[in-house]
Amino acid sequence: MTVPRTGSYAMYDIQLFGRLEVRTRGIRLTGRDFGGVKPRHILALLALRGDMHKAELAELLWAGQPPANHQATVESYVSLLRHRLDPNGHTRDSVITTRNGGYALVADQVRVDVARFDELVAAASGRTAGRTALRPLTAAAHVAARPLLEDVERHAWANQAREQYRARLVATLLDAGGHALTAGDPQVALALAERAVGLDPVSERGWAIAMAAHRLLGDRVAALRSYDRCRRELAEGLGVEPSTETRAMFLELLREDGAGTPLDLAVTAVLAAAGEPRRPDSASELLRRAAELAA
Repeated sequence: MTVPRTGSYAMYDIQLFGRLEVRTRGIRLTGRDFGGVKPRHILALLALRGDMHKAELAELLWAGQPPANHQATVESYVSLLRHRLDPNGHTRDSVITTRNGGYALVADQVRVDVARFDELVAAASGRTAGRTALRPLTAAAHVAARPLLEDVERHAWANQAREQYRARLVATLLDAGGHALTAGDPQVALALAERAVGLDPVSERGWAIAMAAHRLLGDRVAALRSYDRCRRELAEGLGVEPSTETRAMFLELLREDGAGTPLDLAVTAVLAAAGEPRRPDSASELLRRAAELAA
């Protein structure tokens, strides 16, 4: 795909969440537009890591076994990539600059979505709890709506980056969920918590936020089921039980009464989810079995 040159310098919006894409001068570059697999990976690495020496690029591109002529090969790939990004441009004006025996992207010509994610998370850290912190966190979660580098498979450097940002996204979702609870928006908190545990089923904090959100929404059965799911995920995934705080929330739910779901129906639903479809014969037996789940 050709990119018409409309001035000395152009802006490049680089997308790493999802498939690698570059938008510049009204043109979108994807897949083979970069000149091949390795030029595409070079662009992704520069966008992720900043300055990179040619030898470091070669180590990653060839999984620790670069060819004897790897320096010349890397240089040819970069030359091709520069041409694909700006077919009519000169090397001296390229968004990929040569620096210290390697390459880097010109900072004031690129906008990278991963950097935007990092900026939004950092912005939230200096804000008070509630909606002022919630806004940048939910915006960051929106930026990371898709997994990192979906079209880069079976490469250790890409796997490492994906895991790093998966963990950062889970933490962001959990922080946002906590702020949503503080702001009195349990529906938003629940959606954030469900996305977090979908990415990390052994996140006890995610299940606790889901429990609290269901509780505020008046759905005690769903809150109790969230506890049971948390208990089973932690047991199967980590071989541990929920924390004292999470068990305490569960017991508080058991003791609640009022206009909501009757206690016996709520606990029976949880016991059924835990593999005990038979309802205990008495109220005392019902509470005993429920307490055992929290023990």
